[in-house]
Amino acid sequence: MSYFKTNDNVKLYYSESGQGQNLLLVHGYGCSGKYFERNIPELGQHFHVITVDLRGHGNSNTVNSGARISRLATDIHELLTQLNLTNVTYLGWSMGCSVGWSYWDLFQNDRLSKFIFVDEPAWALSTKENPSGLLNYQATLDFCKSLFTNKEEALGSFIKGIVINKALNLTDLLAESNKGKADFIAPLFYNHMVNNWSDVIKTITIPSLVISGKKSFFNWRLVKQVSDELPKGQFESFANVGHMLFYEEADRFNKLVTNFVQA
Repeated sequence: MSYFKTNDNVKLYYSESGQGQNLLLVHGYGCSGKYFERNIPELGQHFHVITVDLRGHGNSNTVNSGARISRLATDIHELLTQLNLTNVTYLGWSMGCSVGWSYWDLFQNDRLSKFIFVDEPAWALSTKENPSGLLNYQATLDFCKSLFTNKEEALGSFIKGIVINKALNLTDLLAESNKGKADFIAPLFYNHMVNNWSDVIKTITIPSLVISGKKSFFNWRLVKQVSDELPKGQFESFANVGHMLFYEEADRFNKLVTNFVQA
């Protein structure tokens, strides 16, 4: 198992496989790099694939500070710097998109050549200005509270709810999600929900691919809007799956990513 230490002395887990162009996979909220288990073997045939368990998640779960998207983005920049990686395609899923947007906000295109954003709107919060968002302020606070009351049940319901095929065995993934500590992932969820990244997205000048699942709990039109606001954005949608489209339709997803990175 490989770890690196951040500038605030937090050990974060990462993995590497394959050779070629650099492709970084960044998971979503409450998850880990293991969620890409159906993608890494195929993508590793074409690229040098790097995954990281964000602080407070997976094998990087022991942490007492930094429950902010900006800190997670800084961790990613430190990882790429320590591994001396350049010309990286950054693929973020769900909250991993927000981490990517924060990365651009803080570091611009340093070490990056392309972005892939998987199923995340610029602003997830439901407000009068954003009525198609996922949760309003009170529902966001209620979910944070549920993490302290019964974290396993709250995260389990969340993960099971984002797959369309209910016959899938998610036991190993649920075990990964349960590694996070409530006192970290609860404030992180709030920080993630309240940020609106629209102003940042409009400034991203590197080629970017946006992918949505039309059966996602996120309004796919909001996800497409991200592509519309990107100066060099492309858009693809998956009609029959939702938020975990990369897992449920791995073959199509892997081909789409391969073609975009190699183009």
